[in-house]
Amino acid sequence: MCASAQRGFTLLLMLVVIVTALGAVLFGLLKPSTAATYAVDKTSITALAQARDALVGRAATDNNLPGSLPCPDLVTNIAGINVPNDGIADLLVGNDCPSYIGRLPWRTLGLPDLRDGSGERLWYALSTNFRDDSSASPLNSDTAGQLTITGINPAGNVVAIVFAPGTALAGQLRDTIANQNNFANYLEGENANGDTVYSTGAVTTSFNDTLLAITNDVLFPTVEYRVAREIRTSLATYYTANSYYPYASNYGDATFSCVSGLTRGRLPKPGMGGDYSISGGCTAPPVADWGAAQPPTWFTTNNWHLLTYYTVAPACTVNNPNCGGAGYLTVNNVALPNNNKRALVIVAGRALTGQSRPCASVSDCLDSAENTNGDDVYVINPVSSTFNDKITVVAP
Repeated sequence: MCASAQRGFTLLLMLVVIVTALGAVLFGLLKPSTAATYAVDKTSITALAQARDALVGRAATDNNLPGSLPCPDLVTNIAGINVPNDGIADLLVGNDCPSYIGRLPWRTLGLPDLRDGSGERLWYALSTNFRDDSSASPLNSDTAGQLTITGINPAGNVVAIVFAPGTALAGQLRDTIANQNNFANYLEGENANGDTVYSTGAVTTSFNDTLLAITNDVLFPTVEYRVAREIRTSLATYYTANSYYPYASNYGDATFSCVSGLTRGRLPKPGMGGDYSISGGCTAPPVADWGAAQPPTWFTTNNWHLLTYYTVAPACTVNNPNCGGAGYLTVNNVALPNNNKRALVIVAGRALTGQSRPCASVSDCLDSAENTNGDDVYVINPVSSTFNDKITVVAP
């Protein structure tokens, strides 16, 4: 999770504590159960936030399909017996999860046995196109979640939802294994019909679900940084082997060929296989000599190469081994010295207003005038409605 999002949730928890304290003072005499109600709500909110953070972390660290999430936990077959609610994500059946709604797979996520304020384990719904299977490819920051939330806190582009089910309401049975597998015994209304639309609302005698949505905007910033760091590692390995960084490929070149002398554009031939025994950074056909530094295959399989911008300082190209030439990159809004950067990787976030995908030009991927004007000066800005580039300095 990005730092700003974490700070935002910390502020939310602080607000809960403040409101709890005020409620005890102002309304404790009128409604003695208020303090207990707030304690239940706070427990649920804390558990939901832990689950959200673990899911985002899981998406960012997956080594086969970054951005993907595990199946819900519904039924595990042990010695021929179906055992639900063990905290382990269900295995795929073919290319699909057995169910796209079930309990949170807390063991799989490395979490403690999270419970809501009523003592119930959390439930979890997953968008089908974010399942952890190669058939879900391509999966990247342009992939939209297929779940929708309606009601008092509506949301679209939802990748996953975690639920605090609350206490059993009239008609809900949670005793036998069969009842424990039936989400209608834990969730209510729109949340209990098994489709892709879910709902939030005030607590009533017929509804007490608490939901926390994980949207594309929540999930992918951390994943995008992971992608950028992966390419940074590849470029660092490349430099160690060659004493220079490769030249770039032009936007619009479907072959991703390396262009001699080009210092900004896309990565040349990234993750496309091949161990090219060449020199000079480009050859005919023009490719980069990645060798052991080859980016992972999932980078191109999931079209991250279409969302990644690369630039190298003129001082660090093939004619200037060990960065012995003139001309470095400058990155504004970072610690000084900021004018000695050898190479940068910028992974684009989701398309903003006016941008098209796949990116036909630099401005379709990058968000600020400073980053798209074709010079060697770049800027890192806070994430906003007009800026969501993930800029990673390769060195130093």
